[in-house]
Amino acid sequence: MTGKYGDSQDFVIGRGVVADGAGLFLEDGALFVSGGRIVEIGPWETVRRDDIPFYDVEGRLILPGLVNFHHHLYSFFAPGISPAGPTETFPEILENLWWRLDRMIDEESLYFSVLMGALDSLSFGVTSIFDHHASMNFDRESLDVAAEAVSLAGIRAVLCLETSDRQGKEAMKRQVAENVSFWEKHRGDPFLGGMFGLHANLTLSEETLAFISTEKPAEMAVHVHCGEAPEDLAFCRELGYQGPVDRLNSFGLLDGDSFLIHCVHLSETDYSLLGEIRPVVVLNPESNANNRVGKPDRDRLPGHLLGTDGMSGDMVAALRSYMLLGAGGGEPYSRMADMMFRFPEKVLQRRLPVRTGFRPGAAADIAVLDYIPLSPVSETNLLGHLLFGAKGGKAHLTVVNGKILWRKGEFPGHDMDSLRFRAKRAASALSLRFRNL
Repeated sequence: MTGKYGDSQDFVIGRGVVADGAGLFLEDGALFVSGGRIVEIGPWETVRRDDIPFYDVEGRLILPGLVNFHHHLYSFFAPGISPAGPTETFPEILENLWWRLDRMIDEESLYFSVLMGALDSLSFGVTSIFDHHASMNFDRESLDVAAEAVSLAGIRAVLCLETSDRQGKEAMKRQVAENVSFWEKHRGDPFLGGMFGLHANLTLSEETLAFISTEKPAEMAVHVHCGEAPEDLAFCRELGYQGPVDRLNSFGLLDGDSFLIHCVHLSETDYSLLGEIRPVVVLNPESNANNRVGKPDRDRLPGHLLGTDGMSGDMVAALRSYMLLGAGGGEPYSRMADMMFRFPEKVLQRRLPVRTGFRPGAAADIAVLDYIPLSPVSETNLLGHLLFGAKGGKAHLTVVNGKILWRKGEFPGHDMDSLRFRAKRAASALSLRFRNL
């Protein structure tokens, strides 16, 4: 099976704990992969074939590929960049770091930040990313550049461009057009998809939301920062709305496929609307802690999922932070299992026409974590091994659509010395532009 993501391979991954967190558990199991699909699951001695490669994982955890439901790959070069001013409040963090940075993104820095960020995610067993991009002075065709980068990495991605009034009305219209054209171009693509990206209520005028409601196809779902900080809630109330969810819903922008990110500061009306609409709520605990914006009321956010908000590509570490920044050891096990295993497959399939998970015929998206349990593993303590054994989720092996993209600390088929050299050059130029703005 050959495609734009390269040749898939026939092989068996086995002699490890095969588990999907939703009923499948084999203590000494294996997966037979052929033509980019999982064709057999069972005990490793039974599944192993003499005539094809066998990858012995020596007792490691063999899991369905992980999904990051909210990332900012454009920020991959942000480490080491110092804010240009105070960062005591959330608006200051935006104005003196992130909004200044995204104005400096050009084609080269976008391409390499997305590529290196996608590769980084693969090294943590992530096989699909929902990315929320921002580059205010490079908007048209920016998603095509990002798509080229994730395609080279080999990861699945659902992309959108942050729409905002920050650069004026004409720039906003370009951002709207970019979102719609990219979404239309990739409908039916199992590797790439689009959503409609929105920054947050506080950077979107009434006129802009009205314009978006007429330009956005009805079946195109939004991916929006919602109630991340108190300022977002206050902004909506000053305009006469009950809160950020209420305002977005008033313009007909929300449905069950919408991605609402953060949902920390909401009103009672907002919570009621969430219960009625049932959108996808994505929490980002590490980012919320870093920005000091508070904690969401998890018990009132049904069926939520997990993202990193650009903080890292490590979803296992994000899950650990979710627990520690929540109820700690009292965090409901079932809720964490739903976030990591049960819900991701369903939500991903709504956005990309692909069947994942561990069943014959499903696309072979697989994560083998670089952790060999010494104490017994069972269905009931699988999350405990992730949280307290694997801790950080560095992968031993990552497979997307039957192609091995990360194995034993290397990216097969990539000249990483060359890529790092070019990425470092792009990052240095971006940092210089940021300082000289």
